[in-house]
Amino acid sequence: MYVAITRARARLYLSYAQTRLLHGQTRYNVPSRFLDEIPQEVLKRLNAAPARERFDDLAWPEPAKSHKTSRPAHGFRIGQSVMHPKFGQGVIVNAEGSGTDARLQINFGRQGMKWLALEFAKLTAG
Repeated sequence: MYVAITRARARLYLSYAQTRLLHGQTRYNVPSRFLDEIPQEVLKRLNAAPARERFDDLAWPEPAKSHKTSRPAHGFRIGQSVMHPKFGQGVIVNAEGSGTDARLQINFGRQGMKWLALEFAKLTAG
C-alpha cells in the first residue's frame, strides 16, 4: 500500500467493498483503519459522508493516539455478529444515535433487515 500511495503522480483512487458474497452469505465490511491516517484535506470522498460523521460514536472509532483500538461505549461495531432472542443471528450493518437514543440496523438473513433500539434489543455478541 505504501508503494502504491507514494508512486501515485496526480491522483490515487482508493476503494473498498462494503459488502461481499462469500459462500452464499453476505458479509459486511468496514474500511481499513489505515485509511484514517490519510489527511482529510487531501481526500475527496465520492460516497456519502463517512459513518463517524453521521453516527457519532457508534460507527468506526477514531484511532487512539496510543495505538490501542477503542470501542464505542456499548461495545458493538459495524460488521460484528450479534444474537437476538427472537430474530437469531445477525450482522450489524449500520448505526445511528448515541446513548439511550442509539439504534442499530441488523441483517438477520431470513428474518430481514431490522432497526433495533439498543436500549431494548437485548443483543449479545454472536
